Amino acid sequence: MSSPADEPNRDEEPLPAEEEPSGGRRRRWWHWRRLLRGRVRPLLAASLAGVLLGAGGTAWQTQAGPFAPDEVCWGALSRDDLASTFREPENVEAVEAPVLYGDRSFDGPAGRCQLTNSDGDEWSLTARVHRLNNRGQGRSEWIGEFLSARLTPLGGGLLGMASDNRAWLALPDGCLGRPGEFRGPTVVDVAQGNPVGDTEPRTEERDAMARMVVKLVNKVGVELGCKGTIADPVERLPEAARYTRTEKSNALCGIKGLTSGKKRGPEDRPMITKGPGPVRTCDRGINGPQPDRRMMTVEDPRLAGLFSGMALHEGDRVRSNAGYGGLGPNTGVLKVTCQRGETVFLVQAEEARVPGYVRTLFPAYVAAEADRLGCGPLNLKLPRPGGSR
Repeated sequence: MSSPADEPNRDEEPLPAEEEPSGGRRRRWWHWRRLLRGRVRPLLAASLAGVLLGAGGTAWQTQAGPFAPDEVCWGALSRDDLASTFREPENVEAVEAPVLYGDRSFDGPAGRCQLTNSDGDEWSLTARVHRLNNRGQGRSEWIGEFLSARLTPLGGGLLGMASDNRAWLALPDGCLGRPGEFRGPTVVDVAQGNPVGDTEPRTEERDAMARMVVKLVNKVGVELGCKGTIADPVERLPEAARYTRTEKSNALCGIKGLTSGKKRGPEDRPMITKGPGPVRTCDRGINGPQPDRRMMTVEDPRLAGLFSGMALHEGDRVRSNAGYGGLGPNTGVLKVTCQRGETVFLVQAEEARVPGYVRTLFPAYVAAEADRLGCGPLNLKLPRPGGSR
């Protein structure tokens, strides 16, 4: 699937489950799925599809039982493709809604596919086709899960990333066009299990997710009338991200001269995006579904539209000679024009846990990253503490 966005600029560098016990997943003999084997399970799946159809008016298709096709999720994934994710790929059930798209649709293409096997719903995998928007809770959740430091950029000019339990890839610009300033790209994303774990990503599972999302985009592209295919990205991927154990006190997140001025404990190890890509994210305090603190630079202009609403409405006004943004107790955000186009700088933290963290680090982080990207100085003007918009 070729487009101008698929080829990296020759004058620029390329754009940037819980842990399974060693003995495998333990099955509960009493799990309700084991009581519904045989002829009952296909009937149950068909009933589920009927409920979904009646509730949402969407034509859901159920693929289960002995006559289920070998390919699932719009015919993109074979049973072999599922072997790295499911213990029994031959028994995986698929419930999917077809990819729908009209020329006048503001929301872009939309489709959904859910895969589940006998291990239970907690091991299900969901693939979606949707256009990213710049407002609402859904946007914040997507940014939190799919732009985390745990994910590795796919490289090669592709706008996408992958980890061992999340992956996403945008359809090429030549297929649906380039998103505008206040809109995000249309993506296919894949999710399994909890969004973030406190373990380091596993490279083999990460590679499988990367292959899966590329196959899905290629198939969806055919459905939408796009031309060309995207090649397997795994050979060019670096090692999966790891916790940084040698961080210097005056170089937070690997940024020279950046310091919080506070003593850090041994558990306060950052995880930083591995390799160049659409974003550079540094997450720390990863003890649950979301990190306690995050510093992120969005370098690809096609993603910058996701943050337009945040930059306009978050906190008190931040002024700059190259853009606009806001500063609140938990978030500092600035959207500016750099050499490559629209760029976003973001610092987030829980004020209750780390008082003053955002206001202390935000201006220094923006200055350092703008200098790295060659678009500084930005002449940042912060609001007074406790000030108004």
